[in-house]
Amino acid sequence: MTAKQKIVLYNPRGSTYLPYDGPPMAILVVASLLEPEKYDIKILDWHYPDINKRIAEECKDAAIFGVSCLTGYQIKGMLESIAIAKQANPAIQVVCGGWHPTFMPEQTFQAQNVDYVVIGQGPRTFKELVEHLAEGKSLEDIKGLAYRAPDGIRINPPREIEPICNFPPIPYHLLEHPEQFLVSTKFGNRVVYLLSSQGCPHACGFCSESSFYKRRWSAVPADVVRAQIVEFKEKYKIDGIILSDSNFFVNERRVAEFCKMIIDLGVKWGGAAARPDSLSRYSEETWKLMKESGLGGVFIGTESANNETLKLMNKECTIEHTVKAIQAAKKHGLWIEVPFIIGIPGSDIEKDFQINMKFVNDHRDEVSQFHMFMYTPYPGTALIKEAQKLGYVVPEKLEGWIDYGLHAEGLIPWVPKKWAGITYQLAFYFQFLAGNPRKVIRQIVPKPLQPLALLVERVFYHLSNFRVRHAFMRFPVEYWVMRFVVRYRNLLFGKKNLLY
Repeated sequence: MTAKQKIVLYNPRGSTYLPYDGPPMAILVVASLLEPEKYDIKILDWHYPDINKRIAEECKDAAIFGVSCLTGYQIKGMLESIAIAKQANPAIQVVCGGWHPTFMPEQTFQAQNVDYVVIGQGPRTFKELVEHLAEGKSLEDIKGLAYRAPDGIRINPPREIEPICNFPPIPYHLLEHPEQFLVSTKFGNRVVYLLSSQGCPHACGFCSESSFYKRRWSAVPADVVRAQIVEFKEKYKIDGIILSDSNFFVNERRVAEFCKMIIDLGVKWGGAAARPDSLSRYSEETWKLMKESGLGGVFIGTESANNETLKLMNKECTIEHTVKAIQAAKKHGLWIEVPFIIGIPGSDIEKDFQINMKFVNDHRDEVSQFHMFMYTPYPGTALIKEAQKLGYVVPEKLEGWIDYGLHAEGLIPWVPKKWAGITYQLAFYFQFLAGNPRKVIRQIVPKPLQPLALLVERVFYHLSNFRVRHAFMRFPVEYWVMRFVVRYRNLLFGKKNLLY
């Protein structure tokens, strides 16, 4: 019997401070079209113990090593892992994919260990690459592929975006221990990530979604979603799902049908992303259904309380849409999160900050949790061209993107460095005002220490309240303490996946 070809796929860590604790969705999706009877597929994730040693061991007899990365810290993990793979097995073929390699394929080849780059939607391109390599076929006809050739880097024509229903459900069974990726949230203790749609029909200037999926939104059929949830309940005893969709609330009728299905299945749900203008048009009946179905949270993409800045973003909605949406959510007792972005090219950052903070303080009784981020000029976004006009320089080296993030310092020349620290401080203060640390303490701190920890939490809560109320960010001693605890939480309290 012919031995199966071994394929190793790896998901690097995404952040140093608040890493994503869910399953490696991107590489699971990429593996979804590979036939298990033909291939020995190993899914590796940065959470696994001794991960570098594990990568080397698995790659010794593997044909292909694939790694996916977003712009930012994952690039560091990508570069480190492919070096380990090549050292363990110089003949192994290295494939990189994901959002950053898609938008910067030629730059990705600066890493000498990279042999192929999958551009755009990955499952079918990766499957064809695996088959062509096994059969010794030419790679010229594989759409969406870039590769090293004797005459240099070749980039094939792009692949058309396919609807999500063309692909099988995410193959969670490929994970060694799927239970490891269940998280605890405000609405459930055994919560799984689920993808029910892809893409977004809008074109916000700071977001690369429209470039990646060409503004095409497609949804998984209801019966497939239902079957997945039933399977999760039977196998993993889940009590909730987090929707990883970029824009779940595009179609109100579909949302209503989803709510009815969830009620029937008896699980809670949350983590869903929405545009404020979409929610502002929802009927009273749909809001009631969302509440009845156990909706545990909606992330409303507000981005700014200043309508002038929203126009600069090409957001195609107004702050009035957000107000209408949060008032409806408050009426039905739903948890709502509202994010802001400061530093948009052409905006007045001081003015935006004051307007946003006034909105925060005016609506703290309606919004469960706020967020504030720095504008980051990501590849594939429309606003990156405006950023370049203001002096932003696209990194020439692949390593130049590693420090990119939602609170990154010094990326945009027109914004003083202090704003990175301020937005990061606010991220912690908003957590305390939302009551999240109190819940975390009860889950991870040893019971004998909980009274002291809860007392400290109350002190930090009142400090956070004062700072947000007066926008006073100087001498943030408590912030430094909180940042240390978050960074070393696993060392201090043990490993536990939490999401609030």
